[in-house]
Amino acid sequence: MKSISGLFILSFIILLSAGCGSSKVEGGDQNYDALLSLVNSREFEIEQEWAIPLSGNTINLLGNPNYIRFKGNQVDLFLPYYGVRQSGGEYGGGDGGIKYVGPAEKLVIEENTRQNNIQIKFEGRQGTEDLQFFISLMPGGNTHTSVNSSERTAISYRGNVKVLK
Repeated sequence: MKSISGLFILSFIILLSAGCGSSKVEGGDQNYDALLSLVNSREFEIEQEWAIPLSGNTINLLGNPNYIRFKGNQVDLFLPYYGVRQSGGEYGGGDGGIKYVGPAEKLVIEENTRQNNIQIKFEGRQGTEDLQFFISLMPGGNTHTSVNSSERTAISYRGNVKVLK
């Protein structure tokens, strides 16, 4: 009798815990449409929460000012940099971050329906340094940014997109 009541209690606990699982978020299409509308307006900002250097650990960027601001075809960005600089740079040099203010050259915005995200690619030039930016935006507002440079090792960032204020 004890084994039957024990089995009943165990099956009840299993059913209860299965019912507490996370459910699929409704409105995914609405989130994607809102994100697409935001990107097409070209009036948005991305704030990074994590830096992911090519070598080393992930770095929390809370408290470190950083941004990528799109306003029309213009981009204003500052990203802290953690990595190796191969060449160039300024003597006594600047703040060490990745800065760019100017047009988003060779700008490409693509919808990736297979992965349900939006890809933004553009290039810029900071002094003698050529920069390539690859940004993936997901419907929940999460972003992944990769930066390739002619003078530094590559670095990636994770953050969030929001409406430009």
